[in-house]
Amino acid sequence: MNVKARLWTAPAVVVVGFCLVMLLGLVRPSLHTTMFTIGLYALIALPLGLIYGQGGTISLAQGSFAALGAYTSAILTTRYGLSPALSIVPAILLPALLAFVIARPILRLPELSLALVTLSLGTVIAVGLQRGGDFTGSFVGLSGAPPLPIVGKNPVGTAILLWAAVLVVVVMYSHFVRSLRGRSLNAIRVDRLLAESMGVNVPLDLATLFAAAAGIAGLAGWFYVHSIGYIAPDSLGPETSASILFMVVLGGRRAVLGPILGAAFFTFANDFLPGAESHGLFFGTILVLILMLSPDGILSPQAMRWMRRVFAGRGRKASGPAPPVVPRAGEAAR
Repeated sequence: MNVKARLWTAPAVVVVGFCLVMLLGLVRPSLHTTMFTIGLYALIALPLGLIYGQGGTISLAQGSFAALGAYTSAILTTRYGLSPALSIVPAILLPALLAFVIARPILRLPELSLALVTLSLGTVIAVGLQRGGDFTGSFVGLSGAPPLPIVGKNPVGTAILLWAAVLVVVVMYSHFVRSLRGRSLNAIRVDRLLAESMGVNVPLDLATLFAAAAGIAGLAGWFYVHSIGYIAPDSLGPETSASILFMVVLGGRRAVLGPILGAAFFTFANDFLPGAESHGLFFGTILVLILMLSPDGILSPQAMRWMRRVFAGRGRKASGPAPPVVPRAGEAAR
């Protein structure tokens, strides 16, 4: 497969998968809501897959950045009468600006320390939203946010608009990882000192990518608040950030479609598990098994090679034993 074909493989899979599920939604309308939930998680998880899988930088603040974007848009539209079509800009820019400012000092930390710092940052944002009084709705939250522009509250239109944003991010992701900047990002993950010696501006590149991930999370928050019409501090926060990291690790942190697969698995598992008490046990067990058997997720190259071998072996068994080789005339005599 040539490079151009590879660039458009992931977007094509997204389009085909979305169309198939939406067609099934004609028979079971609840699938439209499920597709919205998957798309929302995927929009938050995709940039985390990029900064973690390609850049080796972990973040446990994606859910809080989404909450910040949601609150920004909700406050501007409910308190100041701004149109949702205009509030999308500050909903993206405010989380991105905050992430860029804090990224320069914290991205020098080791992976575990960085995870703890970003988790603490998410907690600070959640507490700030809770203690914001009437301005943020305090613990009750904000309600009455106007619906999305163009599609309103139509579930099909909402899902289409959200997945159009997911598709744009997937296309950008696919092109970025194969660009010069994407290869520089991989060099940072492999050896930061070597990347710096080759002329890569490591602090600036990582801070820019961290800010872009926060901005896309803010976009997801904008979709959330204007599709539901309500946002509270516990709607999006540290717990959501942990779930997003689970989706990225499960699906494959180095695969473009990995976060989307993880989001789909997480959403369907939440729908089918019998009770909330069993969720932690189930997802914890799955995470341990993935880290033991395939640390880079289900769509990692190692896992895909193993699956191809398994299916190839089953195909040979199904077709029966190989026919005996009949020697050509004269070979037996020789």
